[in-house]
Amino acid sequence: MNILFDFLPFQHAEGIGGHASFTKRILDELLLQNKPGIRWYATTDSTMQKCKSFDVNGFCAANNITTVDLSKEKLCEVIQKHRIDVFFISIGQLYSRYNLDNISCKTIMFIHDLFDIERYDNKIDAIIYDKNTDNRWKQLKCYINLYSGRWKWQMTQCYHNIMQLYNSPQTIACTVSNYTRNSIKYYFQYIEKDIKVYYSPLKYTETTDEIENVHLSAMITSGKPYLLMIAANRRYKNPSVLMKVYRRIQKEFPDLHLVTLKYGKSIGAQHIDIPYLSDSDLEKAYEYATALFFGSFFEGFGYPPIEAAKYGTPVIASNVTSIPEILGDAGVYFSPFYPADLYRAIKSVLQNRDLRKEAIIKRYEDVCRRQQTDLQELIKQIFCSE
Repeated sequence: MNILFDFLPFQHAEGIGGHASFTKRILDELLLQNKPGIRWYATTDSTMQKCKSFDVNGFCAANNITTVDLSKEKLCEVIQKHRIDVFFISIGQLYSRYNLDNISCKTIMFIHDLFDIERYDNKIDAIIYDKNTDNRWKQLKCYINLYSGRWKWQMTQCYHNIMQLYNSPQTIACTVSNYTRNSIKYYFQYIEKDIKVYYSPLKYTETTDEIENVHLSAMITSGKPYLLMIAANRRYKNPSVLMKVYRRIQKEFPDLHLVTLKYGKSIGAQHIDIPYLSDSDLEKAYEYATALFFGSFFEGFGYPPIEAAKYGTPVIASNVTSIPEILGDAGVYFSPFYPADLYRAIKSVLQNRDLRKEAIIKRYEDVCRRQQTDLQELIKQIFCSE
């Protein structure tokens, strides 16, 4: 049996992000359960930048995986040449630039979200602005892209190829949440086939007692309360509303600190912005945080709330897209468009650190069981050539 596996998420220049972590977890499980007689192939592209934190070529060499360069060969030719039985695509949108015609083998294809389509449809870029990090030229470019039709043209180009393959009879169409499944059905009405939902698999992290980052270590050692935000450099994670409300709520809770990851600057003496945390340090940040802020406008799944819930840490989360589905009744929800609503949510947690603690821990356990069950079903699907 010959399996062609999607390695394009590993070639992102910024390293292992959420999509790549999803891909790596599935790959690790496949190799752990590897069966005799399986030959592995990996899709790569030599024109893409190399990942700074994952050695694709070294990993493939160590695991006897043959790489194929999609910048030099057509996918249909690769599949015919190597007699591929199963083609696994982790991130469907990454294949919009390639010719997807005449793919005849069984294909398992994930689309995690329709973020680009939804942001164009609801015109959210017209109102997102963070005065601390966004300059006026950057905002002007958003307006131009939004209202000139450039983004709409890009979407048309992107989804023309990949949705044909996604809807093909030999493709098992997959996604990571019921929300995204409904979103796909809404925007692509011609897709009448079943779309399977597999929750993003649980990530394994090795932790140590030592905290590497000196700023995080000092924060935790001090015992002072802090709000935590991950990926604060991404405007769709909604850092601007947190910065606004944090300044306001400090007047009532002057000892409250803010810890952000990758925001790019500090807005005050009690705001600590950290450019990088190891996986082990991130676990510590979750564990000791007063609450995790997760105010995204869009999420296909969203790992951080479940990762924080592992420690019973309250999650102050926006009430849109897939977030309520994943977090259930364990979240302290607010509307991402209303600062006063976030103020209410933060204040409720500060007044009761154990707010919904039992619900948080139960939700973590429930989601973990679903993640493990879904992962094993997906592995069986990949190993089955029929």
